[in-house]
Parts: sequence; C-alpha cells; structure tokens
Amino acid sequence: MSRRRRCQFISPGSIAGVLLALLAACGGRAPRPVESSAQKGRIIAITDSTIRHGGTDTVRFGHLGSGEIAVQRIWIENKTQKPVVILSVQRSCGCTSLDVDKQPLAPGESRKMEIAFDSRGQYGWQLKNLDLILAGAPKPLRLLIEADVD
Repeated sequence: MSRRRRCQFISPGSIAGVLLALLAACGGRAPRPVESSAQKGRIIAITDSTIRHGGTDTVRFGHLGSGEIAVQRIWIENKTQKPVVILSVQRSCGCTSLDVDKQPLAPGESRKMEIAFDSRGQYGWQLKNLDLILAGAPKPLRLLIEADVD
C-alpha cells in the first residue's frame, strides 16, 4: 500500500496574522518616496555673456510617437550679478510652448519652467526655436527644441 501524504494548507487566519505582523514591523505605513529640494531637470544658465551677446542651448526630446505631447522641465538660472527679467517668448512653431514668469530672477536664483512639444502633424527630425527675450539684451537666448517623430 502506498502511503498518501496529506497536503497542509496555511489557514486564512494565519495569513492575516503574518500580514498584520509585517505591517506592525514597518510602522503600519507604506514607504514614502523621499522628496528632494534639489532641482530636477535641465539647468540653463543666463550669464553676462548671454545678456551681452545672446546665446543658444538645445533641449532634446528624443524619439516621440506621432501625436504625442511631450513635456520637459528645465531650470533657468541667473548667473549674473543683476536681476534678469524674461520679457517674452517667441516661437518658430505653434507646436512648442513655454510659460514664463515675468518676475525678476535674482542673482543666483533658479526658476522651474516646462517646455511642451506637440508632435501632432510632425514627422521625422524636428528642430524648433523658442527665443527668450531678456530685458536689456540685444539678442535673445535661443532654445533649440529637437525631437525625432515616428
């Protein structure tokens, strides 16, 4: 005769007990992500040279699907000794946007901004311009917006 082993199952009550013990061990709360006050995103510096001669920088969105709206966070940092004011933004295309705060940017201060690129109707490699018009600057700070739309 063959001997049959009896299957043993964990009772629902003991599972609940184990879960309660685990929750009590970690304080009963799920771990929270640590929030950092550090800047997250690309930093674009405004220098004395930018004010005198203008400047360029590139923001790359990478590969996007057609119809996708992508947003990138950037930080504009004032590395001059005087306050900087962004008067306006001029776009080469309606597919890009950048909302700016027209309040003066104090020396050493950084301000978060978001650039959006709408790829609807765009195909292939795209290069667009966003010109930041700075108070007292003869030429803008030109941001080149680059994306490859599939």
